[in-house]
Amino acid sequence: MARRPDVPAEPPTPDSTDPPPAADLGTHLGSYRVPGGHWDELLDDRRALRPHWQSFAREAGDLSPEHLSRAEARVARQIHENGVTYNVYAATDGASRPWELDALPMIIPAAEWERLAAGLRQRAVLLNAVAADFYGEQRLVSRGLVPPALVFAAPGFQRPCHGVSPAGGVFVHLAAFDLARGADGEWRVVKTRCQAPSGAGYALENRLIVARLFPDAFRALRTQMLTRFFERLREMLHDGAPCGGEAPHVVLLTPGPYSETYFEHAYLARHLGFTLVEGGDLTVRDDRVYLKTLEGLDRVHVILRRLDDDFCDPLELRADSTLGVPGMTQAWRAGHVLVANAFGTGVLESSALLAFLPGIAEHVLGEPLAVRSAATWWCGEAAGKPDAFPGFDGMVIKPAFPDARAKPTFADELGESARADWRRRLLASPDRYVLQEYLPLSHAPVWRGSRLESRALMLRVFLAADGRGDYHVMPGALARVAGGDHHVVSGPRGGSSKDTWALSEAPIDFVSVLPARLHLEDTARRPHAVSSRAAEHLFWLGRYAERSENCARLLRSVLSRLLDREVFPAPLLRVVTRACRRQGLLGATAEETSMAPLRLERELIDAMFDRRRGASLAFNIEQTVRVAANVRARLSTDTGRLLNQIPQGFTQPPRSAIRLAETLELIDRTIVRLAAVGGLETERTIRDEGWRFLSIGRCLERLLFVTATAAEVVASEDAAEPSLLEWLLDLSDHTLIYRVRHTHQPEWAPTVDLLLFDRHNPRALAYQLGKLAKHARLLPASGLAELVREVQLMRASCRMPAGPDGGLSGAPGRLDDLLRGCEDLALRLSDAITLRYFSHVYEPARATAVL
Repeated sequence: MARRPDVPAEPPTPDSTDPPPAADLGTHLGSYRVPGGHWDELLDDRRALRPHWQSFAREAGDLSPEHLSRAEARVARQIHENGVTYNVYAATDGASRPWELDALPMIIPAAEWERLAAGLRQRAVLLNAVAADFYGEQRLVSRGLVPPALVFAAPGFQRPCHGVSPAGGVFVHLAAFDLARGADGEWRVVKTRCQAPSGAGYALENRLIVARLFPDAFRALRTQMLTRFFERLREMLHDGAPCGGEAPHVVLLTPGPYSETYFEHAYLARHLGFTLVEGGDLTVRDDRVYLKTLEGLDRVHVILRRLDDDFCDPLELRADSTLGVPGMTQAWRAGHVLVANAFGTGVLESSALLAFLPGIAEHVLGEPLAVRSAATWWCGEAAGKPDAFPGFDGMVIKPAFPDARAKPTFADELGESARADWRRRLLASPDRYVLQEYLPLSHAPVWRGSRLESRALMLRVFLAADGRGDYHVMPGALARVAGGDHHVVSGPRGGSSKDTWALSEAPIDFVSVLPARLHLEDTARRPHAVSSRAAEHLFWLGRYAERSENCARLLRSVLSRLLDREVFPAPLLRVVTRACRRQGLLGATAEETSMAPLRLERELIDAMFDRRRGASLAFNIEQTVRVAANVRARLSTDTGRLLNQIPQGFTQPPRSAIRLAETLELIDRTIVRLAAVGGLETERTIRDEGWRFLSIGRCLERLLFVTATAAEVVASEDAAEPSLLEWLLDLSDHTLIYRVRHTHQPEWAPTVDLLLFDRHNPRALAYQLGKLAKHARLLPASGLAELVREVQLMRASCRMPAGPDGGLSGAPGRLDDLLRGCEDLALRLSDAITLRYFSHVYEPARATAVL
């Protein structure tokens, strides 16, 4: 294998003052093998560490098997806690799969990276010029540099985009190139991504995880930071926004939570401060795009789209698409919204175009491509052209490079009809008839279990336009490595990923994601637009999270008492049985008023894990996490991490009957995490309309739970029984506060006052009514004034009913009426909010124009 010119023959001598590492990579080379004919990213021809890997091994510290295995476990744990997923639809379960990340980085020396970055910038500039020509004067076609069939028959060519000149002449705002290194050590482009390139967010998440594993090496090797790239991307979109002096409103358009890369969509929206939207959240009025918010239509100036061209506009691009926005193409054509990337850039992703880029570069730029493509042939050139091989019926195969002479073999015995059919299909879909040279991919080191192995590797490098004719290269990449077959890189479905360290010769300065300079107008706070869809998800996040906690507390309050079945009082057993049935945790058995303790225990534990039961703890937790994923961009990182930890123990039903102690341990852990989520919602969520709906959802569920459980005690003949009151206090987590206030055992009046009428108790019924009245009154254009008045009157009536003796006498009936009234009012308020704010989310999208 040839040695690269930039790799010195002898490795540099380490500084003798540096302490020797506890174990270096050299101790793991016995299990590390790269197949012949493949470039080795780790070792040179003499099986010595390449200089940059020597530096890594010297600075990384302990690289013993134990340490690397712990690092591997830390990566997996961080991926899980951060909720980094890649949705796989080919899978039988259709579930989100955890993102896979190797602990060892991919390292690219500074000189090599500079050459690669310069070549990719040149290629991005060229592709933008090609797009401008294809949708403009089409000189490349008229001068014979590109065959007409390759352009006009390509699925990515969008005729509605012809004649459009986007702002600044930028068609390609964000580009990505898939790179492979051949056996000669040269990087080649094998695929272009110019519609909605994905992976930059995953690359950033990889960096945040892996850099923590080897912080000393990360700094010592002068690894370039990724943050500045995202800052420049945001600045470019803001600067190009057609906002006429307004603060630009940028949205990130996603296909929705079932998209393969939805995690990245939410991640980037939160990181960049953009509003995450789906097609149904947007509408077009008078050739302008608006976001449907709780307060009305809010103008959108920039759309960073993660939808392919065809799906963006059912009016002009693909009629059966339900993901796009009717009229968005016309709004873009009129210059009233910046769409990144511009419509029509899918034609640049054609593999057949790679065969003609060298000639286009010479013609357009006057220079050859600095980073070559993998040798590519398109089986569709006219006969008689130089450097072409005869094909069928006057068609030929044109090589991408004059020295690429690998002639494909065709079946000459095909008849005329077969050749005619082949030609017709070729012209109808030129990308299906492209040949590309086989590249034996380079291999990089990966840590698997307890050994160092090699895997085939490819890079995806990202570039963002600067708005002035050039591009910024993200100083790093998304590295993808092969899975178990070691040699085939098939993307996240079949392999893993790596953090890519692009090294620098110069010192690295810290770069913040916040704007570098603030102006006076920047200090004005632009409200964070809340779409109706986001408000609905937040509303149900509050409800499902509260349902989960209520369900867990009810289960714990019952199961913990079943530990000692001998002292389980009969009145309490009857009440808790009815309460569990009322909450859907037990099947409805009309003839039974209570259950035997052993049967109750078994049925509650079985129902707890049954995700098909709509009221089970497993179901409510699953729904909490699902709804939270839809508004991931609006939740803090810590909130997301906690939510991702909650399903542990519920994802799979227990294979055998688990013990009561294990169940209680799981419930305790779940309650703590759910309570922590509630605290983070209070402390870390922006106080906007979305937070208000989240709070209303929680208040409604808490109110319904308090009324339901208290009603079961009120309906009991033994309502004043201390064991029932103790259970109520435990259920609502009020045992401690009751003991602080009262030194005697639980009694009816103080217990009811604390749980129902104490307006300063955050879990009391009266407190929930007060919060609901406040939040409902402040909703935008609510039209809920009558219901708000009812809530206020209900709260005013929340006081201890007076009996003749000041005790229980005469109280149950009056309390029962109050509880029934509160439950009915909560349900009516929920319905009113749904009809007023959420029902229009599902109306068909439409475009209107002022004539």
